[in-house]
Amino acid sequence: MNGEFYSLPRLWGRRGFWQIRLRWAVAPVVVAGVLVGRALGFELRAVPILLVALASLVYNALFAWIFRRYAGRLDADPRLDHLFVIVEVVADYAAMLLLVHLTGGASSPLALFLLFHVIIGAVQFSPGTAYLFAGLAAAGLWSLLGLQVAGWLPGEGLAFRGQPLHLLDRPAHAAVYLGFFTATLFLTATMVSRIMRQLRERVDDLTHVTGELVDLNGRLNGLYAMVCAIGAERHLGPTLETVARELARVTGVPAAAVKLLSEDGRTLRYVAAHGLPEELVRSAVIELDQSPLNRRIVEGETLVHGRVGGDGTLQLQDELSALGIRSAILAPLEVEGKVIGTVGVYAHDAGRFGDRDSEFLKLAAELAALAIEDARANEAIEKLSEERTQFMLKVAHNLRAPLSAGLSLLELVKGGHLGPVLPAQADHLQRIDERLRALDRAIGQLLTIARTRDFSREIPDVVVDLDELAAQTDRTFRAEAELKKLRFEVTTEPGLPVVDSGVDLLKELMENLVSNAVRYTPEGGEVNVRFERGEPGEVRIVVRDSGIGIPAEEQGRLFQEFFRASNAKRHSPAGTGLGLALVKRTVERHHGRIRLESAEGRGTTVSIDLPVRRAGQPASPQPDAA
Repeated sequence: MNGEFYSLPRLWGRRGFWQIRLRWAVAPVVVAGVLVGRALGFELRAVPILLVALASLVYNALFAWIFRRYAGRLDADPRLDHLFVIVEVVADYAAMLLLVHLTGGASSPLALFLLFHVIIGAVQFSPGTAYLFAGLAAAGLWSLLGLQVAGWLPGEGLAFRGQPLHLLDRPAHAAVYLGFFTATLFLTATMVSRIMRQLRERVDDLTHVTGELVDLNGRLNGLYAMVCAIGAERHLGPTLETVARELARVTGVPAAAVKLLSEDGRTLRYVAAHGLPEELVRSAVIELDQSPLNRRIVEGETLVHGRVGGDGTLQLQDELSALGIRSAILAPLEVEGKVIGTVGVYAHDAGRFGDRDSEFLKLAAELAALAIEDARANEAIEKLSEERTQFMLKVAHNLRAPLSAGLSLLELVKGGHLGPVLPAQADHLQRIDERLRALDRAIGQLLTIARTRDFSREIPDVVVDLDELAAQTDRTFRAEAELKKLRFEVTTEPGLPVVDSGVDLLKELMENLVSNAVRYTPEGGEVNVRFERGEPGEVRIVVRDSGIGIPAEEQGRLFQEFFRASNAKRHSPAGTGLGLALVKRTVERHHGRIRLESAEGRGTTVSIDLPVRRAGQPASPQPDAA
């Protein structure tokens, strides 16, 4: 009587309780049986039979009370629960044998109902319990037969329409019948027990496979979560911390660590850890010639170290033992065949890890190594971008100073302050002035792009009133649009919120967008500018023109620095190709979105969605609605 009784789900709920519920139906069935038997012509001793049915109700009520009163103890103690069910079966057998006695003795057709408990014992319990129930049934029937044959128990014969049915007139025949029935009882117990044993084995196998699938699914979900967490990081330090933290979480261990190999390949140093003391991580340096285990890891092995301490294969094992670490798995961080470090997880239990854990850590280490390499590449790209930005800033500043001086001197010459200027000279000076001022604007755009690239410098905290920005845009371009006979319209949706931005950033964005629209729209066309609400928490700026449009094959390059569409070059040779690049940088700095729709010869629509609040900023004060 062990835990195997519970290897299958309990049929109809608790074992004892479903028998109690089923037993309430016994008395009505017995009453119905007596009535049907009388109607068919059988002569039965109805009163004793009904008293047995009544007795079954009484002891069933007692069992129900015991079950309700001591349900907690029965749940907590499987052996007590098993004993309770056996007592129930014994009581049922006693009532059943009385009914068998009252309906013809050992050869009564009601004896077949004794098979039910044998089947129940085989299904719900062990084969031994099924044989016990079969033995109780057989012993009861043989006892009835022996007592009746010996005359110690008066026979209760049946009669059918006045004709007695002498079922025990030939004891030998009754014994043969009973022998076959006894064999049937034990055969039933054997067959059902074997079937249930096979079923239990299948269920155990299925449970084991299901457990493995659940474990595998959990590990895959853990790897996916780790990949997502790592992918959200762009820099090496946070990536390493994320790797250590997620490894500890996914594997369910108290500690994990990442160590990177030195340039000379002789030492490992902790660069990130979860669950290990900060002083250990900061100061520990592992010499590979003093740590055979770590040396093997660096050579490409993935090893399970079942017991930390005492064998000298793991440097710092005394420090780890003092922290309660008893087992570990270490795996190499390998990229393109080159080991760049190791990753390890640590547990308090000796022998905590197995082959499956080793394979999982090996896969996790491959992902972590790729993430580390990607973070290093991102940092290298950011460094190059920063150097390029600083170079652009330096060059632009160095160009702007002499250019400004040159423009000032040119103004002196044009104004005649240095002597009379002939008409031919004035024309050439005007052309020089226009070219130098175009160069000055290009340098200004370069400076602005460089500043928008420099993410180390936050956008200054200012707010922009879109009504004022719309009015300023209208004032700036109205005269030029009317000169080209364009239908020029700037509209705003009433009640727009102010937008968190930086000094002149949105002004420069609008100047670049609208100047392009006006410049590349032929005479008689139209340019519409609209400020409106976008998605919740956003505003939308739409600039639409009926100009020359952009060739479809060139639209993908439109926001690249110094790129100009081929038809734009033919329409207006002067231009830097920096305006839309600046627009894109400004939108990115605001964490917004930009969309462009265009067809050559049919115009262009640029839509910009900007968050009203910058991330991490409190709400800006709103203008008084009054």
